[in-house]
Amino acid sequence: MKRATIFVLAFVASLSYSCRQSKTDSEKAPAVSVAPETVAEISGPQVLLIYPGSKQADSLKRIIGAEAFYRLSDQNGSHFNELRNNLAGTGIATHVSESTRFRFIADDGAITITDLSRSDSPWQVLIFTGKGTPTLASPENAFQQACSLFDLPDLFDLPEKDISHTTSKDFKKPVKTNIPAYNPSDAREDTLPTPTAPLFTETNLRLILPPGVKPPSNRNETSGFRVVTSYISPEQRFGLIFENDIFSNTDRYYTNGVKLDYTAPGLINQPVNRLMLPPGHNSIVHASLSLHHAMFTPFTTKNPPLLDGDRPYASTLFLRYSQTSECAEEGIILTSAIEAGVIGDAALGRYFQKSVHATVPTNDEPLGWETQIRNDLVLSYAAGISKIMLQNRNTEVSAAGSAKAGTLHTYAAMGVEARAGVFTSMKTKLPVSNAELSKKTEKWQYGISGGLEFRLIGYDASLQGGVFNRNNIYTLRSKDIERLVAAMHLGIFARYRKLGIQVSQNYLSREIREGRHHFWGQIGLDYTW
Repeated sequence: MKRATIFVLAFVASLSYSCRQSKTDSEKAPAVSVAPETVAEISGPQVLLIYPGSKQADSLKRIIGAEAFYRLSDQNGSHFNELRNNLAGTGIATHVSESTRFRFIADDGAITITDLSRSDSPWQVLIFTGKGTPTLASPENAFQQACSLFDLPDLFDLPEKDISHTTSKDFKKPVKTNIPAYNPSDAREDTLPTPTAPLFTETNLRLILPPGVKPPSNRNETSGFRVVTSYISPEQRFGLIFENDIFSNTDRYYTNGVKLDYTAPGLINQPVNRLMLPPGHNSIVHASLSLHHAMFTPFTTKNPPLLDGDRPYASTLFLRYSQTSECAEEGIILTSAIEAGVIGDAALGRYFQKSVHATVPTNDEPLGWETQIRNDLVLSYAAGISKIMLQNRNTEVSAAGSAKAGTLHTYAAMGVEARAGVFTSMKTKLPVSNAELSKKTEKWQYGISGGLEFRLIGYDASLQGGVFNRNNIYTLRSKDIERLVAAMHLGIFARYRKLGIQVSQNYLSREIREGRHHFWGQIGLDYTW
């Protein structure tokens, strides 16, 4: 009896667990039922303006980016509004829809079902005369197709408008017509399908307003146009900069630096771009990604470091993402950047310097790298502004200010930059169309450049150690650091078409109380296409 009771209890418990498990599984994975999309029924002559639905819009934003999506939306919306205005007064109805499936019923009872879910572009126009089958047209060609299908007079065969020099009044003013109302019995039965518009066609429109005319809002979906306040530069560039104090016959302090830089329009779409300063009005925007490596040593590397009043060994390696916005009309250049990397032995400074010294027989092995600043995080944010103060054919002078805050450097700076010679201005002229940004520059560019900057130092991890790792053998105290330093550079530059070179000499006043000023040379190469 006892054994039977135990068996029954075990069976009940097992059955209960099975039921609970089955219910849980069903709750976690419910049956998926997809409701079929509603088919819109159309009868009678009309023109349908097809917009992307919310799901289509979200999908396109993920694929091509939000900015590209809105440019396409504004471009096609402008075509739709122009089509409405031109068909006003003709008796031809225009309707808006976000559906992709339609059921057209002709006058003779013939039924045509269309599915636009796989169309090249979600912005389309369906023209239905009430007879035969509907015609699919792209927004920019829809008006010509409508004229042909509905036998409208040639008065509507208007040339394309050049909207690059159009006032706001021209956009708002509808096209007036004296066309009699459309009679369905006059419609032709033949249809001429046309290719759909490519999905990724992008056009930037610039609205030029007369003095004193108030511009419309940047996002006016009902007006059919959009005010473009910035352009993404199509320029691509690869650059390499090498810095070393061997050009000044020294081997101390900031002794070596390498920078690899890549600029491309596609970088604008990176998520980190949301952290950058917003571009100014009517600006040209560039984005760059660069890799920076730097090495710092005491006054001499031939003897073991004294660890008293001298610069410690240090090495840094970090990635920098930056955005530059050229506000052409105001002559202002805005720059913002974020840096992320490491300081310490992980930056490989000890390995690189010892390897280089070992390949040159006359060089002594650097002593004391084991005392370098310990591994720590580099994370900084920088912002700067430059204003062109003087500019003519062969001279350009700018005043600049910048600031950086982070675990590597915290400082504020201001100074002046100047160039003289034959060169293309740092300030890109605001174009009427995006194509003008790709125009060729001067065949030859050359001249001299220089600058002076004063920095107010708040924190320097290469002197004081990292923020998070305080387990350092040797660092400088806050009172040992010079809070105001001066930096200068003077050099020459030359460029032939796509290839450029620059050579300069740099100066930095003493960074520590018992230190000395420092010189180093710089060589830079870049290729632009």
